[in-house]
Amino acid sequence: MRLVANEKYGEAVKVAFLHYHKKGWIYQGERVINWCPRCQTSLSDLEIEYLEQQSKLYFIKYPIKNSTGFIIVATTRPETMLGDTAVAVNQNDERYKNLIGQTLILPIQNREIPIIADESVDKDFGTGAVKVTPAHSLADAEIAERHKLSSIVIINQYGKMTAEAGKEFEGFSIKDTREKVVEKLIQLNSMEKTEDYLNKISVCYRCNTAIEPRPSVQWFLKMKELAKKALEPVKTGEIKFNDKRWKKIYLDWMSNVKDWCISRQIWWGHKIPLDGVDDVLDTWFSSALWPFATLGWPASVKTATGKSEPTGDLKEFYPTQILSTARDIINLWVARMIFSGLELMGEKPFSQVIIHPTILAKDGRRMSKSLGTGIDPLVLIDKYGADAVRFGLIYQMMGGQDIKFDESHLLAGKKFANKLWNIARFVFSNPPIGGENSNLSKKDKEIHEKLEQVIKSVTENVDNYNFGQALHTLYDFVWHEYADKYIEYAKTKEDDMIKKTLSCVLLNIIKLLHPFIPFITEEIWSMIPTDSSGSKMLIIEKWPKI
Repeated sequence: MRLVANEKYGEAVKVAFLHYHKKGWIYQGERVINWCPRCQTSLSDLEIEYLEQQSKLYFIKYPIKNSTGFIIVATTRPETMLGDTAVAVNQNDERYKNLIGQTLILPIQNREIPIIADESVDKDFGTGAVKVTPAHSLADAEIAERHKLSSIVIINQYGKMTAEAGKEFEGFSIKDTREKVVEKLIQLNSMEKTEDYLNKISVCYRCNTAIEPRPSVQWFLKMKELAKKALEPVKTGEIKFNDKRWKKIYLDWMSNVKDWCISRQIWWGHKIPLDGVDDVLDTWFSSALWPFATLGWPASVKTATGKSEPTGDLKEFYPTQILSTARDIINLWVARMIFSGLELMGEKPFSQVIIHPTILAKDGRRMSKSLGTGIDPLVLIDKYGADAVRFGLIYQMMGGQDIKFDESHLLAGKKFANKLWNIARFVFSNPPIGGENSNLSKKDKEIHEKLEQVIKSVTENVDNYNFGQALHTLYDFVWHEYADKYIEYAKTKEDDMIKKTLSCVLLNIIKLLHPFIPFITEEIWSMIPTDSSGSKMLIIEKWPKI
């Protein structure tokens, strides 16, 4: 059985795939990819999680041919040295400049491998010399491609050692092979030393199995022409990011993008629409179509000239204006939506990209089910209310890209909602009686002036997507200026102008707060007589103006 999304969306995915296939942009080839030995599938970068573990850094001596000297290489995976085809150093590293081009003897395997220079090598990590295992490292595969190195597969798809690893290791697990390799290196006097090392390992997000990069025959989408399309509107400002740093990340990635591995070996998803192919498409292939496939694409109508044009929702709502998303999927989703829209619709999908903060656990770790650091928002909503949860999250958005979740802000949101409700009850239980208006008092003028300042500040911050600052401004005004000062003053007076001022200020406050806490503000609005509030629904009211 294969799980598939709704039929209409599935048809859109099929049309997109066949469009690229007819243009000759989809091909099958072999490349080093992220592979899960347990799930038996390739994985995208987003399907990988990183776990910290206490590990070892092994310092291994690689003898220089026809010399008594050697280069020391530091690695956390000594078992992969069985597939090394070079050692790389930075061309600007004075320690190794005179050795570039010479030959090393690979310990255990006794195979000759070259010393090469590559700018990707970090001079400050380990010894500044890195082993190159092209078949089992994405970074090493890129080095190998630049230097035309051979690639030796020593780990199979099940995480076992191959015959290429050597007879004494063939069939062993990676863990057992590591122990055997370390033991052998010590026997050969090739192990310089070991150090404790806190390492981050990449694991499959589904099963927590360690990822094994390895060559695999997969389906790819050529990115050269699509990248050109996607770069132009961002360079010209036709599509804007809310922060220049995200624009730079986007441009850097699209300028150096590799062909996209679009196939997966899992049992759910959209099947690649070619005879005899059982693989399904990467979920981001279908997600890339979201801005227009959700609106009915590829449905269209023929015009009098014979040209196909969008119809229905697609014509009405594409393109949209703003996309709000997280920084970790700028490349995985945002870029792909942009080039998909430009290629398949002939128009950009949106004009602005807002990168919102990432909410972390209180200790700073990423929220993760596997790590037990995740939080169920429905539990929080049951405990505090939906408005309080919204309030608590937005209140912490003060310019940083990481928010360490603090439940106390949700409690503050709940208290604020209660305060607002009590304010509304007080104001609406003391309506103005009517008759002639008296002159505004000094206190009345002050609260009106402060309200104008708040409207201006909140409007500017909302327009610039500074939602946290906008909410802070409203919170301080409502609680301290309006409630603590003006309402307490109003309680000592019996004046219709004061009551009208109370009502006027509250109506504006409710409008300003609606995007942040929509449920209680809509409920309060429904309690106001229609002739006072204007519209029956707050959500269709006009934004306050000075």
